[in-house]
Amino acid sequence: MGCIPTKTLVGSAKAIQIAQRGEEFGFRSPSPEVDWTRIRARKDAIVASILLRKEQFLEKNPRIDLVRGTARFLGPNRLSIDGREIETDKVIVASGVAPFVPDIPGLTEVGFETNETVMDLEELPGSMVIIGGGPEGMEFCQLFHRFGVKVTVLQRQDRILPREDEEMSRALLEILQEEGIDIRTSASTMQVERLPGGKLALEVEIAGRSERFECDRILVAAGRRPHNLAYMELEAAGIEGDPQRGIHIGEALQTSAPNAWAVGDVIGRMQMTHFAVYAAGIAVANALKGEAMAFDTTRVPGTVFTDPEVASVGLTEKEASAQGRSVKVGKQLMRKVGRARAIGETVGFVKIVVDEDTEKLLGMQILSHAAGELLPQGILMLQTEDRSIAPLTDSIYVHPTLSEGVKAAATNLKPLEAVSTSTGNLED
Repeated sequence: MGCIPTKTLVGSAKAIQIAQRGEEFGFRSPSPEVDWTRIRARKDAIVASILLRKEQFLEKNPRIDLVRGTARFLGPNRLSIDGREIETDKVIVASGVAPFVPDIPGLTEVGFETNETVMDLEELPGSMVIIGGGPEGMEFCQLFHRFGVKVTVLQRQDRILPREDEEMSRALLEILQEEGIDIRTSASTMQVERLPGGKLALEVEIAGRSERFECDRILVAAGRRPHNLAYMELEAAGIEGDPQRGIHIGEALQTSAPNAWAVGDVIGRMQMTHFAVYAAGIAVANALKGEAMAFDTTRVPGTVFTDPEVASVGLTEKEASAQGRSVKVGKQLMRKVGRARAIGETVGFVKIVVDEDTEKLLGMQILSHAAGELLPQGILMLQTEDRSIAPLTDSIYVHPTLSEGVKAAATNLKPLEAVSTSTGNLED
């Protein structure tokens, strides 16, 4: 369970940032003092309460037999869970993934944190280097920076959030750098060592030049891989997979074994909880009801919970153009949205991508406060048969709300060549 604890820390970091902006909102307060012990205790309490509720549901449901332990296959229809054998007609594998640790000389010897361990540090380090500029790296770099840690991010690729819209990626980079976070792209960590005083030193090649970074802790946030396949002995069940791509599946989520399906991060697609839940519903219907439902990754939404958030669904303008489509883009800066100005959250923009020939919605990207809460407008439109943008432009929106930025973006549609790719001033 990683989503809730991380977002709980993000909430604490946002509260600290708001307190630091007191003068802007018309009040004075002492500089907030970060109490990591209490922040961590709050996170643990919230996680424990959610887990307890889920466990109680499983334990009290008469149709579910909850068995705790480590499972491995003995055959196509047999499993062993810590010595207890179970026979079954159908199997759904949802074993998750583990943090990916790049092969960097010295890294294992000096020690490092992952997303699974960094949230339980006994005390905050003075400095931290984060290896990885994806969603995990961006969320952690900002929240630890706001907790008072000196943070440096080393991203191997030439931009952060490489799977997101390029304009959003560039804009978020500017925002985080202006906040004081040192982010280096095209950076390959060549070697790590522990210095006599206890500090960690990283030798890094950045755009052909060698640089050296020192820190107290290293956080590896280079993504996740289904490394936990080996212990399950999948071959005994006839289930094919590999540590890089995960369990091999077809469109109906069925594995190479006729009685087994796989869902969640272990299939190596869209490693997000909401996609796992969506896929689980399909797998259950196919396994238990004999249906042949196929899963679809083209309309799966995602949000990176930085501040501002990065949210997207469907195609970006670049992806749509690469498919040979004539594209129109509608854009609205959040600094022009009344509600955003009122609450002091003017950074970012809404972007809507539409097929110029059919007027069908292709995608929506949002960089803003609460972007994940605004995105469902695009999600719902993409689920309709005609994918018309008319509901976005013609509906009556409550004023003042942030969602008016979505309506404005839909109203501002222009051919792609007439749309500025610059975010302009991200805030007044």
